[in-house]
Amino acid sequence: MGIKYLDAKRLRVILMGGGKWVIKHEDILNELNVYPVPDGDTGSNMAMTLNSMVTELENNTNEKTSMEDLIGVVEEAVLMGARGNSGTILSQVITGFLKEIGNKIKLLPVDVAQAFESAKKTAYGAVSEPVEGTMLTVIRKIADKAMEIAPSMDDLVIFLKEITEEANRAVEETPELLPKLKEAGVVDAGGKGLFFLFEGFYKVATELNLLAELQKAQVKENEFDKTIANIDHDPESIKFQYCTEYIILNGDFDVEEYKRRVLELGDSAVFAQTSKKFKTHIHTNHPGKAFEIALEYGPLEKMKVENMKLQHDNLQIFSEKDEAKIFKNNKINKTENAYIILADSENLKDEFLKEGADVVILGGQSKNPSVQEILSAIDKVEKTNVYVLPNNKNVITTAKMAAEKSGKNTIVYETKTMLEGYYCLKNRQDGIEEIKNNAKRNYSIEITKAVRDTKVDELTIEKDNYIGLVNGKIKYTNSSLKELTEEILNSLITPNTVKVVAVEGNTKDEEVKQFILDKLGNIKVTYINGNQENYYYYIYIENKDPNMPEIAILTDSVSDLSKEDIEGLPVKIVPLKIDINGEIFKDGEEISKTEFWKDMTEKELEIKTSQPSPQEFLNAYNRLFEKGYKKIISIHPSAKFSGTLQAARVGRSLTNRENDIELIDSMGASLLEGFLVIEAAKKSIKRESYGEIINWVNSFKNKGKLLIVVPDLKYLEKGGRIGKASSVIAGAFQLKPILTVSQGEITVEKKVLGERNAQKYIEKYVKDESKKQSLIVFTGWGGGPNELESIVKIHSEIGESSRISFPILNRQVGAVIGAHAGPVYGVFVFPRLS
Repeated sequence: MGIKYLDAKRLRVILMGGGKWVIKHEDILNELNVYPVPDGDTGSNMAMTLNSMVTELENNTNEKTSMEDLIGVVEEAVLMGARGNSGTILSQVITGFLKEIGNKIKLLPVDVAQAFESAKKTAYGAVSEPVEGTMLTVIRKIADKAMEIAPSMDDLVIFLKEITEEANRAVEETPELLPKLKEAGVVDAGGKGLFFLFEGFYKVATELNLLAELQKAQVKENEFDKTIANIDHDPESIKFQYCTEYIILNGDFDVEEYKRRVLELGDSAVFAQTSKKFKTHIHTNHPGKAFEIALEYGPLEKMKVENMKLQHDNLQIFSEKDEAKIFKNNKINKTENAYIILADSENLKDEFLKEGADVVILGGQSKNPSVQEILSAIDKVEKTNVYVLPNNKNVITTAKMAAEKSGKNTIVYETKTMLEGYYCLKNRQDGIEEIKNNAKRNYSIEITKAVRDTKVDELTIEKDNYIGLVNGKIKYTNSSLKELTEEILNSLITPNTVKVVAVEGNTKDEEVKQFILDKLGNIKVTYINGNQENYYYYIYIENKDPNMPEIAILTDSVSDLSKEDIEGLPVKIVPLKIDINGEIFKDGEEISKTEFWKDMTEKELEIKTSQPSPQEFLNAYNRLFEKGYKKIISIHPSAKFSGTLQAARVGRSLTNRENDIELIDSMGASLLEGFLVIEAAKKSIKRESYGEIINWVNSFKNKGKLLIVVPDLKYLEKGGRIGKASSVIAGAFQLKPILTVSQGEITVEKKVLGERNAQKYIEKYVKDESKKQSLIVFTGWGGGPNELESIVKIHSEIGESSRISFPILNRQVGAVIGAHAGPVYGVFVFPRLS
């Protein structure tokens, strides 16, 4: 007897049957996953995604559950349980199907066909660059066939039979659409998984006992021998600067019209949709325009804009159901940024924690975490910004779906191998943009074994041969592990190589290990016993920029230099510490200048400063040498009012390269110190010699003039710089001291009546000096609108001319100056460089 329609009761049974039928065929799908060689986890990802759905249906629904409640349960389950790329796309197929049902109580074949059409559109819409020959093709052909035959159908069983047959034909045609499948002699694993889903729908509708027989089917979570990464990992060049994300609180609008409009603004678009929300991720140069367009369709939430130039989002996490797998670093770390990283072995987990990871998730190939697991890990981090390092290509899409569900600023940085994430973690203080720039020169190598014959480009691979992947692409194969390793290192180690990390798997080979250590004898090597399965070695080769100068400039945050100031320059900044009411912040990193001045001028705060420790300087020196610099010039504030230079001196003494580090007392701070650092860095880029740069800095550091106005003396009084009596007298008579730096000490240049007279003194000084020689003048301020207005007035009164130039206008000085002097403004005058 036929079935005329689907109601909630029947749909529940069909969904459970289809899900369990895919779970039953998990191993077959994993065997098929050869795009272009065995990846080993498509079946696992689809099975675990559907297992989430089946579990929720079994636990939270019954035969009396309404269609609306059933849809809500399934939609949430597949979204939160989605794992890997295949599982994520599958979740969107199911979500799209459910979205079209809406308020319908009974579904006729024409209704089901419309739901398949919606599933197709949603699945394609989730991928910014759809590839034919995959499960997307299969759902497209299913939907097309359904729309064709539904009007003439009145029996859902026959309808499902024809749809299933169409799915099978579509799967068999995938090798013709995707040449890499044809080379490997297989069909697409994701497409086959979708076929099994529809075959399960049909079977459970015709075989009454099938669901009970499938009840014992379980999602396998054992280790898989077949773990070879997808080779399609070429990084795309970023054309648009801002990574922009937001959620529209509406799922019912003309999605295609919206996408067309938004896609005109950029690239790298990813869309995800539920019945009530629509998530957008896009790289664009006009994030404001994207927000404006989105607002036409509904209210927005979780809006986020990242200034990338290099950034890409990526995220991954750990299982809430398996607390033993979540390892939190107990070390107190005040930074606002948290790092969550995936590790595929206990040993790597320990290594990542040692390097400062906040949360490590045990997982990897064939053990991809779900959306819910990722969210669980994010929730365990008590910091505002969360960086997730997936270390596996199949976790990226899942992570992004988790990011949109998170209430935190979650940034998915798309690391695709274990050591890409390790490199990011080790260098996190450089910032994601610099990390990604530098990583372009590096090689992430994975050595494993082929489980079947195949061909990749011009490379013929035989079963059980060793293969070497470089940045995700198979580049080498050999029957000998030692010969393969030797070929890889001989090809990729160059004079620009500065560091190598080698992680040994659980299959040990002492001959290969000794070869690696001998080959890299003159290069710094970190050798780790990772004990990972399936991969004999992970190797990361770090290369310096072949055009980089030999001399680096190291300074501290008293220089008041920003990231923009030092972009493209060989400069490293070590931050001082700011103690605000007992809470410690790294100057310029954990509290911005704007935040500091806002709090200082609006609140009563106890503020203290402390210089970096010798260990911090030692670490900074060593890192610069590891990057390939041969010499370092270390420029710091006057030793007469800061202990920073002494800490740097002790740090230098702890290195074994004291003769390669020159310490220089700038005899000043802020604008003066920053100016010397920038000019020294420019000379380094011009390839001026170590001695020439040192001589220039020492010669010119006394030629500048710093003039600062302090509007309110209470901060100098509080810090003990002047006595209470002096402060009271100065306040009563409106005396305004103009401070300067002489021979490395802060002194009073002049005392005048009234703030405008102080400004006039500076204006006159600059104009008089310009008659003697050409000048460059930097203007700076710290505080609130009054101080900014005052320095703008000074600049306006002086005016630019052939004798006076202003290369830096209205630089905001930082917390170190503010902690001692309070709000200030002033100028730094220097002879124009020849």
